[in-house]
Amino acid sequence: MKRFLTAVWALGVAAVALCQLSKYKDWSKSPEAYFLTAAERQEWAKVQSDADAEKFIADYWARRGGSKFKDAVERRIAAADQQFKLRRQKGSESVRGRIFITLGNPTRVSEAHEGGGPGQGQATTGAGAIDSTSSAAVVQTWVYAKDKFDASWGIGELQAQINVDPQRGTDEAVNSGPINKAIEAIAEHTIVNPSGQGVAAVKPAVPAAATGTAPPPPPAPAAAIPAASRAALEPLLKSVSEGPTATFFGGAFRTSTGEPFYAFRIAVPGEKVSAGAAVKLGGVVTREDGSEATSFWEDAALADLRTASHTDKCADHSVVLPAGSYRGAFGLFSADGATALSSVSTAFVLESKPGEWSVSPIILAAGLTPLSKRPEPTDPFVFGTVKVEPKVGGILSGADNFGYFYTVSNPALPAEAAAPTPAPASTPAPGVTPAAAPAPTPVAPRPRIMTRLVVAKDGQQAFLPATMPAELQQLAPGYYAGGSEIPLASFKPGYYSFTLNIRDLNAPKDSTASKGVDRSGQFVVLAADGSMPPTATPVVKTPTPKPRTKKS
Repeated sequence: MKRFLTAVWALGVAAVALCQLSKYKDWSKSPEAYFLTAAERQEWAKVQSDADAEKFIADYWARRGGSKFKDAVERRIAAADQQFKLRRQKGSESVRGRIFITLGNPTRVSEAHEGGGPGQGQATTGAGAIDSTSSAAVVQTWVYAKDKFDASWGIGELQAQINVDPQRGTDEAVNSGPINKAIEAIAEHTIVNPSGQGVAAVKPAVPAAATGTAPPPPPAPAAAIPAASRAALEPLLKSVSEGPTATFFGGAFRTSTGEPFYAFRIAVPGEKVSAGAAVKLGGVVTREDGSEATSFWEDAALADLRTASHTDKCADHSVVLPAGSYRGAFGLFSADGATALSSVSTAFVLESKPGEWSVSPIILAAGLTPLSKRPEPTDPFVFGTVKVEPKVGGILSGADNFGYFYTVSNPALPAEAAAPTPAPASTPAPGVTPAAAPAPTPVAPRPRIMTRLVVAKDGQQAFLPATMPAELQQLAPGYYAGGSEIPLASFKPGYYSFTLNIRDLNAPKDSTASKGVDRSGQFVVLAADGSMPPTATPVVKTPTPKPRTKKS
């Protein structure tokens, strides 16, 4: 969809390009740079331009084994952002986030409330977390057993004591000296290829804390959700809704490197939210056995959601959890938690299948917003340099700009790209030796995705099915975006549904990718006066009476 997707993508790239001169200014303070050695920090101090910074950062990853190390660090950053977030600080930038990203899961964690009694110890398999809205300040002790790290590194048993004060929104290390010394030792041992050459042939032999070999981090314990709000959310988990609703859209997505997460948007009618009023976003997620997997309670970053003649409010959120089946209840609440403004429940499945072909859910999009800064891997509905704005409820007028959006991971590529046909040689001037024709440039292999769109109105087929090749935009290696505009001017008022079949023409015959998968969506086109169209009246067929025959 050139006008709806590609053009806006170009706008997003241009917006990012405007800040090239300063975009790496604070990189050395970012979570990605936690593994910088003292010598590398001295090198970084000499960097004068963004071009030099890009080369330095590329070498930084290459010395540590390349993409495998980088992907593992990004996974830990996303987990830290989810578990250790504070009121004014990202979780990955907190003291606990830095320790977790560099040293990995502690052997065990204990807690003590300030001023006395011990708190409830956390599980021995991973780090604990205290939600930023909890009223109790605590001292956490993260214990790393002496066998956690290689004995030759000289770390031994490590105890990290951390004061966590949710009211102030801070966490502070009591014994920062031993912690920093351990992090410096880890940083030195992450370098497995000092020259940075031949990265593809290097097998990173780095600590489990920085690679994907360590067990995934545990989810955060129950957040301090107000009792009234929790009482409104927990009953919803018993009967979940199917698919999108008038106030909710959610789906299981993957990052560009294949890690699963769940993203959702929840809306509330504009008249329920006073101008400038604080609103809280809360949620409870449980596993198949009913145990709580995670929960959250945070300030809702509300955005406008224009629907026909009025404007509603909406908030987005991502839930990062290990692969599995879950139920979630989410809601928007008044600041004190006493009033539920909007709430919903849903079931979802997260699958961890890196490297396999997959298609995301369809997002019915009201538009795309270019970004001017680098997003996090699990930011909700962010793809490349733009954010897709889901149209919750799918209520549209004929004047709306509207389209659908999806991503394709790991499509098959042809074994060999076809070479272009060389241009015919021109006749040389008399006495001039013709120059050798340049070798044709091989065409880069591209995925071949075919789509078939079927649209129905009020349960009846509205248009002839449309079969067309997908126009894909590459976001990352093996990761593509596709979609198309929906010209609403040709749609009569009514209730519509559509199914998009997405096939990979390069995939092996009879494979799931070759047969294709279906992705569906629904929307409503309003009447000319902005009112909802009448619901379709079912057609009732009256049976034709059989002719009566005379008895002989």
